[in-house]
Amino acid sequence: MLNYGDYLDKVKGCFLGKTVLGTLGAPYEGVKMPMELEFDPAMIDTMLPNDDLDIQVLWLEVVEKKGLDFTSYDLLKAFCDNCGYSPGEYAVMRKNFEKGIYPPYSGRFCNEFYVEGMGCPIRSEIWAALSPGNPLQAMRLAERDGVIDHSGESVVAEQFLAALESLAFNGRTEKNVKELIMLAVGFIPGNSEVSRLVRFVLSACGEYGDIRKVQTEILDRYGHPDCTNMLQNLGIILAALLLGEGDMIKTGMLALCCGFDTDCTCATAGAILGLLTGAERLREKYGWDGVKYVLGVKANRRSDLVTDLAEDVAELCLSLSRSEGSNVSFGKAPPVSRRFFEDPKPVSVEVEYRSDGDLADDTPSFGRTCDVEAGLTFRNTSGDELEVYYTVKLPPNVALREESDPRIGIIKLAPEGDTRLRFRFGMEDRDGILFEKNIVSVVMKGDVDETFDFGISGNRIFRVTGPVWATDPPTDGEILSGVKSYWQVMPQAATEAEMIDNVRRFHLNFAADTETDHFDTDELFGETDGEFTADGCGRGIIARPCRVRTAEIREDSFELSQFSYFKGPCVFYLSQKLYAPEDMTVFAQVGYSSPFKFFVNGELVGERRDTPTWDAENAHFDNIRLKEGENRIVLRLTRTNADARYSLVFSQGLTCSAHYCCFGTKAF
Repeated sequence: MLNYGDYLDKVKGCFLGKTVLGTLGAPYEGVKMPMELEFDPAMIDTMLPNDDLDIQVLWLEVVEKKGLDFTSYDLLKAFCDNCGYSPGEYAVMRKNFEKGIYPPYSGRFCNEFYVEGMGCPIRSEIWAALSPGNPLQAMRLAERDGVIDHSGESVVAEQFLAALESLAFNGRTEKNVKELIMLAVGFIPGNSEVSRLVRFVLSACGEYGDIRKVQTEILDRYGHPDCTNMLQNLGIILAALLLGEGDMIKTGMLALCCGFDTDCTCATAGAILGLLTGAERLREKYGWDGVKYVLGVKANRRSDLVTDLAEDVAELCLSLSRSEGSNVSFGKAPPVSRRFFEDPKPVSVEVEYRSDGDLADDTPSFGRTCDVEAGLTFRNTSGDELEVYYTVKLPPNVALREESDPRIGIIKLAPEGDTRLRFRFGMEDRDGILFEKNIVSVVMKGDVDETFDFGISGNRIFRVTGPVWATDPPTDGEILSGVKSYWQVMPQAATEAEMIDNVRRFHLNFAADTETDHFDTDELFGETDGEFTADGCGRGIIARPCRVRTAEIREDSFELSQFSYFKGPCVFYLSQKLYAPEDMTVFAQVGYSSPFKFFVNGELVGERRDTPTWDAENAHFDNIRLKEGENRIVLRLTRTNADARYSLVFSQGLTCSAHYCCFGTKAF
């Protein structure tokens, strides 16, 4: 049994640490190198907004209404309704939600780059505070949260932190951070990368005892170009806690001076240490009194005082502890009379996907060459037997296949029982427009009167022309007929070694022209199929015949190896008939690891010639005009090495903005 006064003091300390040290780290977020900074009280004079706290306030309001019966969908909807910014994985989950793709699919579909980001581990405190001394419950709640915008290791990381913070309410471990970490890691799978990371950092801190050496070891094993990647940042959090000697400022500065996702590392370390320390001791030692938080989301709280927010969390936990099935109990607690909103819906519906084709998996997408199966589980949440008449309403150019359950039918649900229906969706007209967003509605009548909407994502259709390639130096029949040996075609060399370089390059590699456009963009939309011959490749390089084929892309990112077995440097052209619902001015985010050019309706939007590490938004382009109906998109993609990865999304702003999903594509 927990003493309520002690518990409340810890909750206040937790959110004070979260707010103050989050402000300490915020101005340096993204600096990916060690820093030599000295603490200045001015660093924490004025509190700054931070999504680390913003979203937890939204979660608080969800649980205040729903109790612990909230769902991942409830959290995702609260975010999309009340949060105006969309960086990284937040933009991905918002787009998925708009397309009717719900958790856990919203956290992993089209989210390859950000799937192991810090976006969900930073939200663990609310679940621990609502589950003090009950790490298993904290982990269950954290998982419901994490899957809305992440998958795999990031969800495990949020569960680990939630377990650690829940355990920190237990007085037996509050003075020993190392013991607390060792206890918490026992609650997550031992074969997870998070578990290996935790044990690695514990060992490194014990061996070196120096933050610089420990950070070097962390980055050597877990370093990632994205400053928000979870593994390196969780390592920094743990190292700062283990080496900070229980001092809030020292711990915060250790985390800050490691760089990377500094608002998150500082805020999470501050939350854990603040929880262990308690608000009263923080006030006595650091003078933290009357601290206010600043929100970047829409929320209705009684004040902007951190202590008031913490009191609301604690009161909610107390109310939950007196509900049926709670494993949390308090001593010396005040009376509470909170009642939770009862969901009137007697039937809940869950959807699972299974796509077919060459890449059969649980991706919620379909196209010209593959269908998708959606399994719908109807669950009776009432104590009465229910008879439900259902009708499935389909979006444009989506059809039910013959092997599906009927489009109109009756299901009978026993009290608290469930029934599963299976629907297989495909294109009605394979030559028609395939829209990215396709909302299917299941209308239920009879003993219930409600509608369940869910989405299936339409693949993006491209014509792929390539590979365009050549040798260096160029050769063809005419050139070779004028010489006795191809050695005579080789460029002049100053040394024998240079000549051998030229010959071996000719034998062992191809050449890709990174500058010249081999086709007019109109030519790429012609009727030609099968083979193209690309002429006039520039700089005297003569391209070889290349194939033309139709390809479908299920997610936002792709590799050129998906279209051809050809290995080596070359050029591919991806052409697309993009259908817009109206005249629009949009922005574009292009991810790339090799050079590209980007054309819209015959006009060059932009290009890049460098070869960075691929991320979801290497390049941004503004004020792209799309006309209602058909638009012609061309990506000229140059592979300069073994392979190349690209991605393309259209967004409402240059950065941290929602993505569009209103377009369609059509086969050539």
